[in-house]
Amino acid sequence: MINVDLIIKNIMIVTVNDQRELINNGFVAIKDKKFVAIGKTEDLEAEYIADKIIDGEGKALFPGFISLHSHLFQNALKGLGRDKSLFDWLDSSVRKAYGFINYDLILAAATAGCLENLNTGATTVLDYQYCHAHELGLDDAVVEAFKRTGIRGILGRGHTKVVNYPGLPPCPIDETEDMFFADVDRLMNDLKDNDLISLALAPGIIWDLSTEGFKKCAEYSRKYNMPVTMHTLESIDDDIFSLEKYGMTTMEFLETTGVLSERFIGVHCVQMNESDFNIFKKYNISVCHCPVSNMILGSGFAPVPRMIAEGLNVGLGADGSASSDTQNMLEHLKAASLVHKANMVDPKVMSAETVIEMATINGAKALGMADKTGSIEIGKLADCFIFSPNTLSSCPVADPIAAIVYSSEPDNIETVIVGGEIVKENNVLTSYSKEEAIKDLAKRAKDLREEVSLIETKWGQVSTL
Repeated sequence: MINVDLIIKNIMIVTVNDQRELINNGFVAIKDKKFVAIGKTEDLEAEYIADKIIDGEGKALFPGFISLHSHLFQNALKGLGRDKSLFDWLDSSVRKAYGFINYDLILAAATAGCLENLNTGATTVLDYQYCHAHELGLDDAVVEAFKRTGIRGILGRGHTKVVNYPGLPPCPIDETEDMFFADVDRLMNDLKDNDLISLALAPGIIWDLSTEGFKKCAEYSRKYNMPVTMHTLESIDDDIFSLEKYGMTTMEFLETTGVLSERFIGVHCVQMNESDFNIFKKYNISVCHCPVSNMILGSGFAPVPRMIAEGLNVGLGADGSASSDTQNMLEHLKAASLVHKANMVDPKVMSAETVIEMATINGAKALGMADKTGSIEIGKLADCFIFSPNTLSSCPVADPIAAIVYSSEPDNIETVIVGGEIVKENNVLTSYSKEEAIKDLAKRAKDLREEVSLIETKWGQVSTL
């Protein structure tokens, strides 16, 4: 018999491979972080042995979800600035606190955010870390959160011009583009031998880099095969700025810099015109859909059904918890389906299968990692989770694919595995203490609110705990 690290048997396997194969009474063997055998239990069980065997009878095995866009530091700002438009929300919460957010706060916020992702089936998260105004080295807090929780992390090293924050206190650090790229070089060196954590470039938005800055992003992306992710056409303000400064639309300008390629991930993409669609298709650009934050901020409806129909690759992201209020990927799956059914008055659009693809293999494609993760296939990293139907939210389950999109909760995600390592088992997070993470974040977030006077009112009265 062949010795392996972990066996899961008697389980329905939702592979999301090219054939979208479903395997009933399935069997997987995991060794050295990867799937080494996949098939029917009756065909494979006699060939493999492991110290750890999970009997998945009555359950389903899914590829781990990929959250293609988050701002984990915003976990500390959850619930602030609600019921406001995009820039009113930013000015009343994130930007107001920006210069006070330190390493320890980001570590606490990112740790809790990673655990929430894992708890709801996300085994990979791209954190768009643009908060660098209080002290140097803040990205290291996110890297440490990735390490301590065991999630597969992509650090999107962001850059924001804090001088664009009018009427707010000056920040201790006003990062220049030279500082930004120097830190990218440092992080590339620090992460070069890390097989769980990688790096992406994350220029904040159209007004956060100069023309030369975007050209340098393009150069780094080509040279190092690095994803570039950017807030793109979330609102009409992108094109208003670009037309005034460059005499062309956002996407037309970005095209002149050379930054557009199959490695570019456009986040939000709500205000798309015909020219934008043509440019996205020309360069095979991927899109990250963030339905919950788009709804909370009233940004509009991203034309995702059309994107998919025209062959664009669309993944799914939770966005930051200051604008979406949660890293719970199950909520974002459900929202991604329902918002477009309602908007288009068509129950057939954005099926459960489509949303599962967005949250798994499409996210992997966007990151250039489709050969490594995003589906359950031999040779790929063992990033997956076990779905149990045994909750009040979902029981009875006739179809686990529909159930996970429309009627699931975190307790349905019974076991989570990242690179062959179990990080949640029998509904208990095992990589880091959930209780400790909650305690630490609650205290540090409260201290921040008091320091910056982040006060919420409801019915004309202060509403706080």
